[in-house]
Amino acid sequence: MAAPGDTESTLSRRSCFFIFLLVSSLALLYRVTNMEKYLIGTLNENDNQIIMTSKARGRLRRPPMVTSFPRNHSKHPVVYDMNTLERKDLPHGSFLFGPHSHQVNIKHNFKQSWTEVQKELIDDDDDIVDIEKEKERCDRYNFKLANEKNPKRRRLFLGSLLANDSLEVLKAVGTEAWNMFHTVSFIEGNVTQNLSPREWKYYDPNKPSEHLNTLYQLFGPKTKVSVDYYVSNLKTVGGNELITEFLQREGSMYRWEMNGMQEDDIGIILDADEIFTRDFLRAMQVCDMPEFNSNQDCREPKLIASTIVMESSPNCVTKDRRWHHPDAIIGKCLKQVGNETLHPPTKREYKGRHGMRQRGYGFEKDYSKYVAEGFGPKNTYPLWDAVDFRMEVGGNMRSKGDGSPTGYHFHNFFNNGEEIHVKYRTYGHSIKSAMEMPLWDLSADLKLAVDCTHGSSNDQVL
Repeated sequence: MAAPGDTESTLSRRSCFFIFLLVSSLALLYRVTNMEKYLIGTLNENDNQIIMTSKARGRLRRPPMVTSFPRNHSKHPVVYDMNTLERKDLPHGSFLFGPHSHQVNIKHNFKQSWTEVQKELIDDDDDIVDIEKEKERCDRYNFKLANEKNPKRRRLFLGSLLANDSLEVLKAVGTEAWNMFHTVSFIEGNVTQNLSPREWKYYDPNKPSEHLNTLYQLFGPKTKVSVDYYVSNLKTVGGNELITEFLQREGSMYRWEMNGMQEDDIGIILDADEIFTRDFLRAMQVCDMPEFNSNQDCREPKLIASTIVMESSPNCVTKDRRWHHPDAIIGKCLKQVGNETLHPPTKREYKGRHGMRQRGYGFEKDYSKYVAEGFGPKNTYPLWDAVDFRMEVGGNMRSKGDGSPTGYHFHNFFNNGEEIHVKYRTYGHSIKSAMEMPLWDLSADLKLAVDCTHGSSNDQVL
């Protein structure tokens, strides 16, 4: 969705708005170049075997030994048996909760390659709120500063799924969010969205996981970063090919609860290649936004980003298009955090309690059956689960006062073409013949990326 007045000329005048993003993404260009070379006139070479091992499914021994990670000042070991982790068993699968970054001894071997401009821009986490500075920030988005006499920053909690996402994209997202979040919760699954088995990338039973150690360092030392593990019990996706994703996302809500999320905190659900702009994240913390009011009835609590989309490279920005994620909701309207007595659970597609809401029970804002059957009073509505952030309507898309975006989407940023083929073969809306198809036939978005690489004319490229 394009913002009002979103023309090529106005976007050009806003170029300064993207300086931080583009500088943050410079490290990405070297890796992306390899993929762009692959794109030029290249077909995939019959690489149609997705190699998976039996251990890829992350099978759990039953019954496992269940222990909680240390609650005292001792550190959690960085090599551990997954079966000893704290866990939550549900009808659709099990979540196993690994240690977060403040509970382990991190090997600090990752160095950020920031410029002086970047360092200056991320040095904004003072505990004391600069009232005049924040009033100006809120005004940029047509809001007022909340509680001018004693302003305090709302805490931010992030939740995302994690698979084979590009490290360079995670670095760009982490830079934008550096020291902004109280908690960053990633959930890694043992299967893809179409139930294809996959190997754990962020867990190694025999030695410290280098991938996990690096991830711990990407979002700043003030942030608690975790990777928790989801083992699916599903035998089929049934009529909803995204049901695995919907169920896996529940893990972040449990992690937020474990890390002490309160009703006045803000939860943000996103894909690992999306992020609100840093300036707007700061605005969410201090501005008087109606979505975060204490009298929120939870019927339409979502704050939705107006997100600019980059297709496979920062050099390929899509024109006249705005993505409608990430999404943010106040804690009082979230499962595991809000009051279920005031906001009784609604009926959902999987065994009544999981997945998307059923029609009449909140699906597309239709609460007729929820109210008629006495689930809740007419002035309150059910708490929102992680899937609702992504799939339910009920909120406002927010852009800057001049129509500039409030989010970034690094779409289809992979290190090589094979990774893209695997994505389109095994994840949501999967294409069975994806491994044999040229990239430009897989989707209109990838056709756009190919045109950008070739320098071909495409009226969808900015």
